[in-house]
Amino acid sequence: MNDFLRKKWEMAGLADDYIFNKVMLDYDICLEVLRRILPDLHIKKIELPNNQQEFALAPDAKAVRFDIYTTDEAGNHYDVEMQVADHHNIAKRIRYYQTASSMEAYDKGQPYEQADDSYVIFFCNFDPFHLDQQRYVLHKHIDGLPKYIVEDGQTDILFNVPSLKHDVDPKMQAFLDVIAQRKVEETDPLVVKLKKRMTVVKRNRKWRSEYMRRSLYEMDQEARERRIQEGERRLQEGERKIQEGERRLQEGERRLQEGERRLQEGERKIKEGERRIQDGERKIKEKEQKIQDVQENLKEKNRKVQEEEHKLSREKQRLQENQQNLIKKFIEGLREYGVDETAIKEKIKDNFSLSDTEIKDYFSK
Repeated sequence: MNDFLRKKWEMAGLADDYIFNKVMLDYDICLEVLRRILPDLHIKKIELPNNQQEFALAPDAKAVRFDIYTTDEAGNHYDVEMQVADHHNIAKRIRYYQTASSMEAYDKGQPYEQADDSYVIFFCNFDPFHLDQQRYVLHKHIDGLPKYIVEDGQTDILFNVPSLKHDVDPKMQAFLDVIAQRKVEETDPLVVKLKKRMTVVKRNRKWRSEYMRRSLYEMDQEARERRIQEGERRLQEGERKIQEGERRLQEGERRLQEGERRLQEGERKIKEGERRIQDGERKIKEKEQKIQDVQENLKEKNRKVQEEEHKLSREKQRLQENQQNLIKKFIEGLREYGVDETAIKEKIKDNFSLSDTEIKDYFSK
């Protein structure tokens, strides 16, 4: 495993979000990249890039931690993200990141029109919208008037890194080529800085250890998610069986109602055929026998439904026990890496649907 992680560290480039973050922490690199992305802004200087900026829109809301966050001398806010895998949620992910970034643009008591502009920039190792574009710039527009842009101060920019269309400025293309590990001119000053910074990052033992720990955790996380998905699949199968049992029960009830209707019809015929009492009684007995058969069938179906419910209950209990064991192992694993209790609780909250009280119980046992 260690050899695999070392190999992964040695082969990792800017397309790796961890490497990207550490490289972009360099002030000069971050400033130049923003200038190439947004040349019309003529950015002169920025705040020191931060890769630990975290926002939560509400105490119980999902927190978001920006890859690279900074502001310029005009107060514009920038969030730069590296997206490695396509989880098919890019649009809503951007909306949440933009909302978190925009919250910083509104000072208490400040008029809305004075709010700072906010830019969310995603470098994607895939085509985010599958429209074969190299760069996507998103703004709000009015339905029916696509050329009218709503000037709300929010801009989303997404780059399709693997694209070979070369529709962007040559300087911007050079940066994209470095990310994609394509051949690039060594005379570009940014390219030179990027390669030097990559060397510094790769030689940093602390970052290498952190990278390996995080990679190991992500591998464990993927395995855990696969187990959870399997549990959810089994749970869905159990729910499907319950629904099938309910359908059969409804069918039995329908048949019972049909039997009752037939019984009423038989009674009507009895009243009408008093002069044929003997024949009517025979028919009534036949109807009653049919009703008994329907009731017996219903009882049998009820018994089967109860058996299915019992099986599902055992399966749910087993899944709960598996989740509890998984969480305990998860806690033990993080403790072995020296993660403090508060951080462990946050990780559990992010990955499991548990209340604070439930999480607290795991630490009081």
